[in-house]
Amino acid sequence: MTKPAFIVTAAIGTLLTNCSSGSPAPATPLGAAQNQSYVGKHESASCPCLYVTSYDKDAVTVYPVGAKGNTAPIQYLYGKKTKLHHPYSIAIDSGGKMYVANATKSSVTVYAGGATGDAAPKAVISGSNTGLALPEGIALDPVNGDIYVANVYGGSTGSGSITIYSPGSNGNVAPIGTIAGAATGLDAPVGLTLDEDGNIYVPNPANASIQVYAAGSVGNVAPMQTISGSQTQLADPYQVALDSDANIYVINEGGISSTITVYGAGSSGNIAPIRTIGGANTRLYVSDGVALDADGNTYAANYNNAITIYAAGANGNVKPTGVVKGSRTDLWRPGEIAIR
Repeated sequence: MTKPAFIVTAAIGTLLTNCSSGSPAPATPLGAAQNQSYVGKHESASCPCLYVTSYDKDAVTVYPVGAKGNTAPIQYLYGKKTKLHHPYSIAIDSGGKMYVANATKSSVTVYAGGATGDAAPKAVISGSNTGLALPEGIALDPVNGDIYVANVYGGSTGSGSITIYSPGSNGNVAPIGTIAGAATGLDAPVGLTLDEDGNIYVPNPANASIQVYAAGSVGNVAPMQTISGSQTQLADPYQVALDSDANIYVINEGGISSTITVYGAGSSGNIAPIRTIGGANTRLYVSDGVALDADGNTYAANYNNAITIYAAGANGNVKPTGVVKGSRTDLWRPGEIAIR
């Protein structure tokens, strides 16, 4: 199975993995920025949890944070009734409700907290009015619960869009707002996340950039920050995560030579990362997803059916502190990930 046709993965001959050893350790992740909303009580006593989409298996698997090895998921959402179809990205609200962006079906499916097995979604956003066009990123506004979706295609320039939906949206509904147009700098956006103030962080693999838009942005609006250029080490950036100091963690697919690059809060322009995780020891491999737990450990989803975990402050060609991999995990081409 191949990925969506717009992606042309470029191999990187040499990884720049030796950043300054004096770089500060990351702060605790933003509770509101990890694709979560603002209401409700989490329904799973086993969480905090790691949520993973399996793109090629049309499934979602859930593991307790800290799981390692060939461990079975505590939730396994899979089957015809789920309406999952190449699920790529997932967001979780504080009640455990799961929001999934289904790429090739151009839909968003929403599941009750704790849903497992062949469970039908509680809501489906799909249809010609929605503006969804190969959606591959999803996040929730921590301020008001709005649903943000990154669309690889669509928009006024055909270079992608961000569509926004009210909480509780269901059916063939029009977005309440859209970010699209030449001024936005969007170019096949894949993932996105929002910080605690509602600012929007979007990775664009097609032009190797990170765009940051002010909270509430709609229309053909210019970003307030752009990370782009040769010094950034960005290479097919797919997902972003933030810590409590708003440091920006980016997973770069970059062919088989994937990396995680970290930028200081408020970064913009052609700047070097403050840290880079990359190299053979890291076991990163065609990596699409990144997330942080409450202790600052970094999790990466790899296309060889593995989740690799790195200690807080990890830098360079480091070995993972743990790996989730094996037949019992039910991982199959994992895409983007979330921790809640």
